Amino acid sequence: MAYDAIIIGGGPAGYACAIRLAQKEKKVAVVEKDKVGGECLNYGCIPSKALIELANSVNYLQDMKVLKSIPKIDMRDWQDWKWKMIGRLTGGVRTLLKANNAELIQGEARIVDAKHVSVGEQVYEAENLVIATGSVPVSFDGFDGVIFNREILDIEKIPDRLVIIGGGYIGIELGTAFAKLGTSVTIIEMMDFILPGISLELSSVVQKKLQGFGIKLMLSRKVKKVDKGKVFTVLMENGDLIEADLVLMTVGRKPNTEGFGLENILPEMDGRFIKVDKHMRTSIPNVYAIGDVAGQPMLAHKAYYEADIAADNIAGEERESDYRAMPVVVYSDPEIAYTGKKGDKETFFPVAANGRALGMDATAGSYWIYYKEGGVITGGGIVGPHASELISEISLAVESGLSLMDIGMTIHPHPTLSEGVHESAEGGYRKQLHYKTVG
Repeated sequence: MAYDAIIIGGGPAGYACAIRLAQKEKKVAVVEKDKVGGECLNYGCIPSKALIELANSVNYLQDMKVLKSIPKIDMRDWQDWKWKMIGRLTGGVRTLLKANNAELIQGEARIVDAKHVSVGEQVYEAENLVIATGSVPVSFDGFDGVIFNREILDIEKIPDRLVIIGGGYIGIELGTAFAKLGTSVTIIEMMDFILPGISLELSSVVQKKLQGFGIKLMLSRKVKKVDKGKVFTVLMENGDLIEADLVLMTVGRKPNTEGFGLENILPEMDGRFIKVDKHMRTSIPNVYAIGDVAGQPMLAHKAYYEADIAADNIAGEERESDYRAMPVVVYSDPEIAYTGKKGDKETFFPVAANGRALGMDATAGSYWIYYKEGGVITGGGIVGPHASELISEISLAVESGLSLMDIGMTIHPHPTLSEGVHESAEGGYRKQLHYKTVG
């Protein structure tokens, strides 16, 4: 009996699509060659944030001067905890697949044609095919022994010296975490600023604070070569040499489009990505692509969203994607989060004027709300503590067509960081209660 859909890849996009289709009583199978949950649950989003939480906790107590001695971190114990925590998550995904009657096929999938997929010697038939193969780190020749996100999150000893090639979000997040844990960190970035693609009003706050953690930023610089001996030697294009115990490469990720038979169906491409329409269909009517492989931004929550879109359309429910409020988060210190787009006008409120932030000793940053004539909110950006948790209120406002007054007249609990969003909104139509602009 043929499946209604076979999904290649068991990461956030793949398992979510499988569960959604199964909930619609479709016969579905998801094929995963490694671990259910994919890169995000096992090697990226979840373990990296766990490490960041560890580092933030240690740094907070040190910064508050309440620790009388330097804590000793046993990374072996932390690794044991981390994998148990990840096991709970991935085990939960397996349970959900089974509970919804979605079949999990463990093995390496290969596309035979638009309706057939092989796993080993077995060939499976499906009315629809969903490609959810994710992405892999970008690498270069001549960079001997460098490690990537998987390896750095599996270390059993905190390195004394860490060089990070790439000042994007992964490099900044992990570099900050290891600096807080006592590592001497150097971040090399070819641009003259960190976090390319993020507005300077947000990224400049993080860039300034990095120096306070003792991180050495080498901007407008390029690495020519990396050699691995007893220690790593990083050769810069200008001839300078840097020694390190580990070298982490974080120059970006690329869609995973090789090794599973994509050449047997040849969908239309958009550069390195598989081109899709608003229904997540490829140029082949019964073949869909979702998640990292289907285009930027490469975010797990985008993958979940696209899984819903694809599942609805496979089930015969016409639905189109709409990315008007796609939140982006950087788990830096302070965190950065933004959503929507800039409007004709903007209003802001400083984090330093928020009582809860003062109590957390985390006062760097600001709340920005972008809007157009009439006060309708078009987007927003937050750089400050727990920005990742606060941005959804602004996303909801964008999705719902709300105005500044809709947020400003909503009662926010005190003392909370969310009051900063409230006061930022107020600043667009009347004077703010806890901040007065100069001039």
